[in-house]
Amino acid sequence: MPYMPIDGRAFSVSMGLRALDLVDWIEIDSDRDAQLRKKDELLKDHHDQVFGALPEGLKGSQEVAELLSDHLPQRFPDIFGDSVEFDQDIHPLEAGARHVQEDLVIMSPRDGQWVLTAACVCFPSRWNLKEKIGANLHEIHGPVPHYAERIGDATNTMFGKFTADRPVWRVNWTIVDSPELYQPTGEFRDIARPPVLEGEFGDVTFFRTERQTMRVLPSSDVLFTIRNRVNSLNELAEMYPEFRVNLGATLATTSEETRSYKGWHPMWQSLMDWSSAQI
Repeated sequence: MPYMPIDGRAFSVSMGLRALDLVDWIEIDSDRDAQLRKKDELLKDHHDQVFGALPEGLKGSQEVAELLSDHLPQRFPDIFGDSVEFDQDIHPLEAGARHVQEDLVIMSPRDGQWVLTAACVCFPSRWNLKEKIGANLHEIHGPVPHYAERIGDATNTMFGKFTADRPVWRVNWTIVDSPELYQPTGEFRDIARPPVLEGEFGDVTFFRTERQTMRVLPSSDVLFTIRNRVNSLNELAEMYPEFRVNLGATLATTSEETRSYKGWHPMWQSLMDWSSAQI
């Protein structure tokens, strides 16, 4: 995991934006082939759950396909050669998403708000795309504790201030009980988890990050990319010696509302025990 957003400071709901070098816009690693096969499977078997588009998102989607067709061969010639061919018989956003590990989301301005008008989200983190299409930023983040009062208006305003020459990125994180990238809410997910045996909690509990980028398209829509990575707690404790104690310090500052929203209550005591264990 190349990004470690936990440093022991208090948990906060914030944008945390950083300047993005467009050379690093799309990331490719050794999991690419497996993840693209999974995308193909999901788009075949659960298309309505992982893809959605409104007519007003078409222009931006076409622009995304054009950007990807230019960027991918230039940035990754060993993989794509001189050019990349997108399927012209499907929606351009879906065609582009089938070539990258990132999920792709188009946000369009409408009546002073930013609305989700097209998206291919094959790897959701406990949310359902069907419920988000056509929703604005406030509605999309409605369930998120403290979002509205802390950064809701500021986020909507910030989207309107993004410019094409200043793309940005951020990292979000959570803790989950499964390494699966496809984790929607509702009837599409079996939430049962077998009992965790003593001593195995750190191997079967996972730290999930989302590297998100935002860039303005020529149409004035905003493209939002989401790149997910998952590692077990024990893996990260080996990679980052300070991870265990820093995670415990940050978790201890979270509100009851946040713990409930994230689904941490059933594992909370085990999380606290793991983060304070002396290894």
